[in-house]
Amino acid sequence: MDSGTRRTGGRGRAAAAGAALLAVLGAVAAATTSQAAAATGDVLIVQKGSTGNLVSTQSFVFIKGVTEQGDGVQVGATQFAVTNLTDRTLTLTEKTPAGTVVHSGTVASGGNGTFTVTGGDTVFMTVPAN
Repeated sequence: MDSGTRRTGGRGRAAAAGAALLAVLGAVAAATTSQAAAATGDVLIVQKGSTGNLVSTQSFVFIKGVTEQGDGVQVGATQFAVTNLTDRTLTLTEKTPAGTVVHSGTVASGGNGTFTVTGGDTVFMTVPAN
């Protein structure tokens, strides 16, 4: 009978440990949700060559306080396609390695845009400050 009590006690400790683990996982999920709620959204980028061949794909996340990110134009890329999933208008500015502005344009929130680019340049993506 005593050994049966130990098994039950062991199960009780295991259940308590499981409940504690679930509580920790819930706290981690809540923290992750809080961080995600602070995000202004994603920017999806596809770089293609002159014949339409895929050169690279990337995704950026803008978080409150981050207003600018840069993406280097890959060798062979001539097109820079952007899907703006942020809650703000996105300004794109292509600059040469020396910092000279080649051109700029905007992509509305939820919109798409394609820009002609030169390999070796950098496209800076800017959203208004939160």
